[in-house]
Amino acid sequence: MNKLKRVLSGTLALAMAASMMTACGKDDSSTAGNSGGGNGGGDSSKQTVHVYTFTDETQTMIDKYFLKDEKNKEFADKYQFEYHLTSDANEFIANCEAALTKTEEAPDLFVADADYAQRFAENAKTASLADLGIEINEPDYYTYTLDFTTVNGTRMGLSHQAAPGVVLYRTDYAEKYLGTKDPEEIQSKYLGSWDQFKATADTLKENGIPMISGVDELKRCFMNNRANAWVDADMNYTPDEAKIKELFEYTKSLSDAGEVHYIDKTQWTSNWYTDMQDGVFCFFGCTWFMHYTLKPNCVATKTGDKDKDGNPQAAEADYKVGNGSYGLWAAVPGPEPYFWGGTWWFGSKQCLDDGTKDVVKAIIEYFCVNDDSMKAYMEATGDFPSKKTVASQLSASNENLGGQDHYAIFKESAENVNVGTCCKYDATFNGNTDAALAAYCTGTKTLDEAIQSIYDESKTSIPELKEKK
Repeated sequence: MNKLKRVLSGTLALAMAASMMTACGKDDSSTAGNSGGGNGGGDSSKQTVHVYTFTDETQTMIDKYFLKDEKNKEFADKYQFEYHLTSDANEFIANCEAALTKTEEAPDLFVADADYAQRFAENAKTASLADLGIEINEPDYYTYTLDFTTVNGTRMGLSHQAAPGVVLYRTDYAEKYLGTKDPEEIQSKYLGSWDQFKATADTLKENGIPMISGVDELKRCFMNNRANAWVDADMNYTPDEAKIKELFEYTKSLSDAGEVHYIDKTQWTSNWYTDMQDGVFCFFGCTWFMHYTLKPNCVATKTGDKDKDGNPQAAEADYKVGNGSYGLWAAVPGPEPYFWGGTWWFGSKQCLDDGTKDVVKAIIEYFCVNDDSMKAYMEATGDFPSKKTVASQLSASNENLGGQDHYAIFKESAENVNVGTCCKYDATFNGNTDAALAAYCTGTKTLDEAIQSIYDESKTSIPELKEKK
């Protein structure tokens, strides 16, 4: 997943409250910028740290949090930062991998989205945590965030956040058509299993409310619960076809029954965003989705400054009950545990040689290891931490969730996430699964043809993939 997309309000740039950081930029090109302690512009007296990223969240975190912290003044005085931003996922992978082989402008520090973090964990130019001198107390973390970038037992990267998934549902529809809006009762009776989910969809359909927006809504919940990865260590194609068929047949049963608003892919489209204001019962989302996608899109009236394309953005005053569906949501774990995205931080072997190891280590520790600075960042942004010890110290009354404490629900969900079946090619396989699922639900392909197409399309972009047995 391209993380840039996840924080845009429809096609609009997300306007955050003053206390919140801007999680991602809107620039779709590869860019570079200098920063010395947040002052902008180069300084020949300072050593340059090259930072490669797919999101301008990285620059915000370093400039506005790390370098502004008085405890890090020595680093602000010694280093300037050059940010190499490429928002497109495929371009970022290509640019960063190529840069890792160079000496000039090679990454010292870089970040990777969940779709390709494992790929960089396996890169020979990536330094391990041990290489960087970073020590962690592993029981403090949600296990999946560590396991995700571990190669042959070696910890390679750390994430500052966990992104466990939940089901976010409309409390007004629940109360009117199901007789309750209480999260515990909704989970136990209406959304706690796939059978319950379908029965609830049937009830809502009778009352004119589609259960979900598009046919791609359920995919992560199903795919995170496969029995095995897409490929094995020898690049044999080993998908869990039973789970894939379950996803396809279940989604089609909803679409055939008229319980999907659009028989097409809707994620990251205007139809998806509009459905957040009114029209569907639930969305499958995670920590960042709740803050940066649902919240700015569920409001109908937006009175904030316009973005550079002239599109209106939500102002803080727009977030009030009665504006769209704001305040009419709640979250439950849903039928199965899953996660969606995340950002992992890496140091390169280049930083071990060019004298920037100390600041690379300090930045990763600041956001991913130190409890106090991690907690401060989470409280400022509403994000959810990768460390259980920090999560245990956080609580909130989320107005968009009717006062529900989103930290409590995410703590429960994060404990059950399993990434044992993920692989470094998930972005390719999952993207082709999206297309195949849409083709099956619209009748363009049969079930067998759709499932076969996942392999066929993936083989064209993964030459090392062995012939299907």
